Amino acid sequence: MPGTELTAARRGALVRHLTIAGWLLLGGPIGFLAFQLERVRNVDEQPFGSLWDQRIEVMSFLMLPPNLVVLAPVVFTASFATWLVAPGRDPWVTTLLRVAALLTVAFGAIGVVSILSIVARDDPGPADADGVMLRLGGVAMAFGLAMICHAADRTTRPAPSTPDAEPG
Repeated sequence: MPGTELTAARRGALVRHLTIAGWLLLGGPIGFLAFQLERVRNVDEQPFGSLWDQRIEVMSFLMLPPNLVVLAPVVFTASFATWLVAPGRDPWVTTLLRVAALLTVAFGAIGVVSILSIVARDDPGPADADGVMLRLGGVAMAFGLAMICHAADRTTRPAPSTPDAEPG
């Protein structure tokens, strides 16, 4: 449509808006993580598991797929902004993308620890298999989101210059 071309000025404005939105969207997963950490801090001894088992269980709620979706908006926004700005990478966009990637990997690692905790229990039951499957879904989702960040980061990096290349 005439007048809607993505000119350099419009692209720059879009990247700025997406970057600001991405940093604001980052508040969701960070707030959720802080909430879960506070819940972990308030865990008391219970007769059905050790304190650490309970803490891992509370943290593993981050990994349930419906809860993990909180990462998706920031991942997609940061990745899209990165692809739009390439190859002139803006430090704010790059940092946003890498923070999003770091969070997805951290959430995935929490899921792996949670799965190991469930598997290592002395008396596993049928509900434990359900918990493992649900957390495996979350781990897959977290690493899928991390792959999106990685793809955006890798495909938009400037090509390395070779030492024997002649100046243009």
